[in-house]
Amino acid sequence: MRFSTLVGSAFLLFGLSAWGDGRVEGQVAGDGGGYLEGAIVRLPELKLEAVTAADGGYAIGGIPAGSHEVTVSYLGYPPRSAVVDVRDGETSLQEFAFSELVEEVVVYGEQTASTASALNQQRAADGIVSVVSATDIGQFPDQNVSEALQRVSGVFLERDQGEGRFVGIRGIDPNLIVTTINGVNVPAPENDKRSVALDVIPSELLSALEVSKSITPDMDADGIGGAVNIKSASAFDSPGRNITVAAQTSFNDLQDESSPRASLIFSDTFDLGDHPDSLGVAAAVSWFDRNFGSENIETDGGWFGDLERTDDVEFKGAEEIEQRDYVINRERLGLAANFDYRPGGNASWYVRTLFSSFSDQEYRTRNEFKFDKGDAVEGGDGFATWSDATLEKELKDRYEAQQILSISAGGTQAFDAWTLNYRVGYSKADESEPNRRDTEFKIKKVRIGYSNHGERPALFADPATLDPQGYELSEVVIEDNATEDVERSFKIDLRRDFDAEKLHGYLEVGTKLRRREKTNDIGIRVFDGFPGDPTLADFALDGVDYVQGAFGLGVSEDAIDRFIAANLGGFELNDKDTLAASTGGDYEMDENVDALFVKNRLDFDKLRVVYGLRYERTAFDASGLRVIYDDVGADGDPAPTPVSFSDNYASVLPSANLRYAVNDNLLIRAAFYQTMARPKFGDLAPGGEVEFEEDDGENILKAQIGNPGLDPLQARNFDLSIEYYRQDVGLLSASFYYKTLEDFVVLADTAKITDFTQFVGGSRVDKAEVIQPINGDNANVLGVELAWVQHLSALPGLLSNLLVSANATFTDGEATLPFRDEKIAMPRQADRVLNFALGYETDRFSSRLAFAHKSERLLGLEELDDPAFDVFQDAHTQIDLGLKYYVNGKWELTVDANNLTDEPYYAYFGDRRYNAQYEIYGRTIALGVRYQH
Repeated sequence: MRFSTLVGSAFLLFGLSAWGDGRVEGQVAGDGGGYLEGAIVRLPELKLEAVTAADGGYAIGGIPAGSHEVTVSYLGYPPRSAVVDVRDGETSLQEFAFSELVEEVVVYGEQTASTASALNQQRAADGIVSVVSATDIGQFPDQNVSEALQRVSGVFLERDQGEGRFVGIRGIDPNLIVTTINGVNVPAPENDKRSVALDVIPSELLSALEVSKSITPDMDADGIGGAVNIKSASAFDSPGRNITVAAQTSFNDLQDESSPRASLIFSDTFDLGDHPDSLGVAAAVSWFDRNFGSENIETDGGWFGDLERTDDVEFKGAEEIEQRDYVINRERLGLAANFDYRPGGNASWYVRTLFSSFSDQEYRTRNEFKFDKGDAVEGGDGFATWSDATLEKELKDRYEAQQILSISAGGTQAFDAWTLNYRVGYSKADESEPNRRDTEFKIKKVRIGYSNHGERPALFADPATLDPQGYELSEVVIEDNATEDVERSFKIDLRRDFDAEKLHGYLEVGTKLRRREKTNDIGIRVFDGFPGDPTLADFALDGVDYVQGAFGLGVSEDAIDRFIAANLGGFELNDKDTLAASTGGDYEMDENVDALFVKNRLDFDKLRVVYGLRYERTAFDASGLRVIYDDVGADGDPAPTPVSFSDNYASVLPSANLRYAVNDNLLIRAAFYQTMARPKFGDLAPGGEVEFEEDDGENILKAQIGNPGLDPLQARNFDLSIEYYRQDVGLLSASFYYKTLEDFVVLADTAKITDFTQFVGGSRVDKAEVIQPINGDNANVLGVELAWVQHLSALPGLLSNLLVSANATFTDGEATLPFRDEKIAMPRQADRVLNFALGYETDRFSSRLAFAHKSERLLGLEELDDPAFDVFQDAHTQIDLGLKYYVNGKWELTVDANNLTDEPYYAYFGDRRYNAQYEIYGRTIALGVRYQH
């Protein structure tokens, strides 16, 4: 059936029903005057229902004239009811203000009210949703949005330099998660990703985080794992004028550096014309200047079982191991300004803006032990020594800036039983690396090695490596890189509520248009000749503060800066390497998505069914440059070759979410929905490198290229959950989920199906290896989520102040690959994700001890056909502590402690004994003060 026919038939069906003309609306407030979001407002006799928004507001249409009972249910308060008179074609107002908590609830600080808000929103949702309120975010020592999300069941965290950066849901790669700000899609600053680094966004700018684990037809369909919506605040979310000022300083013990942080939040309503309190303004600014660092030891390439000693005996060892020391400054600036105009009646309009700026100044000093450049004179299980090898010492001076801008404007108009919503959105994300410098020094013919392997291989080098005169300046690479990702969108949907005897609900149809443009421009200059043949002696530091072993000499960034500034004109440019490095990664991509959806909600007494269909049509265009080194039919110099690609495809995606309320507190949910995810941009990039050379009479071709012709990943999802909400603000739930994935993207050797003429014309090819991403076989994911939230007020004495929040996610996923006989674990999936938080609340004191655990997971395949080179991340457990002291109703003091046990990051090749990367970050302690009026 055509989509237009389906929509037309649905409207005809419900147009024949009996429609009511009256409308009831109002607001629901708590005992302190604050608005309550997530309250369920019902007309029991008509079985009509609405859920309050962030401003406590609700509206129910399609009500026949007469007197009707209206009830309100909200966890933490006894139910309330009132009788309202409804007239045809008119709107009746009914406000509710709760005055007394249920007997079991004791409120200290803001925590119970915050938890109640989140649980009420979750309970009232049509699908499977988890909510984190702004106050909940502030209760934990989380530094950004991604770290706040790790407390949600089913969510796992990927870190960078010890900070939370990307989030995945239910074992699914973060690239397969949809991220929106106020419903507007957020593009990705990185050049190869779709996933959004949420550490860019300060948590102070938010009112709530919503994690949708099941999808409804009105939502974008490219969230295989789920969707994250970041909501910024509105002035109508809380009554009156509100001002919050906070300041903090933190200290990192690895670098002995302090870091200032400050934020200001303001909201108020104003009279506009003849309409009192009709204009709402909410604004926030956040600034964080963090100084910290890390140290690591990592192995490049893996551990090879066929290395040979000089006596021809084979052993397993590494060809290259690195020591790295990082000194980092990350500065975050966030701005948000939201405007709402609500003149009364049935219309309202809004503008939402959020800007986030993130800069990362990184100085990395690196020792590269190039064992493979020498001869192995000793070698065995866990030890090896090489003579005549090479040690390279490198300084990376990189400043990276990322910015995200999100602007949306829209409105709502209601008339009788009809509601019209519309929104335009503009989002832009960019990343730049201006004037990055990588400076490399090299000393040859030295004796180096390691005396053990495991997490931290013990490296050694002969005394000659401490002589700076022995290191020659071998290479300087200067980069200017830029990525830009822009998306424009428009969404409009029309909804009609209906009430026809035993049939209640609404029908909604809508469309969404998205226009996305992503570009990547790499500018690299490679220099390998320098005036005066400088050595490290002109730039050396006596040492590096490095606790994981002897590091040797350091490199002065100031001396390097002065040398480059004074002598750049005399550097010798390597034209071939410069041309190749500057072109193979460039691309331009356009992705246009047109979507139509129809969504129907039906309420049958205790059962609610939300079902429908979404149609998405995608037009994709890509262009880039492929660098070809042809040493057979040409001179072997790099030759950039333009590559372009265009494709169109459509997806029809049904979904159904069922919600059965045994009573107000016990819910059973089930869902089926189809989703799809477009491949990440790094896989779609049409460029790459191709090498073609003659060796021993044979013409050999090696290529590593992208694949813009990849099909989107398709998923069928099944969910079942049982949720019990305690009236004294608690939750006990269990969720089960199963996903089947098709067209999973994997790297493979496609030489057997590749037309070589596109690379080398008619030249003969005797042997070939073409590595590129392809659509692989199927994968399956099966899992369960468990959650428990409770204020233990029934315990005696001081124990009654305890709060518990715990969740566990267990996931089992397998993928079939074309080059492996056996199935592998789903890449980037953690089989176990555990969170436990123990809180303690009094009228003056609040504490949270938080435990977060993520089990071992497969990161990637270094060699396609050899499991010994599979890279795994070891299990990671982090403990954080947050303390608050409420001086009075306006002032509070805070102490936050992150990574109390100094948990390292460890990754390995195949077996825990074989290091891939071991990195430490130290502990961070923060002291702060907060004022709220």
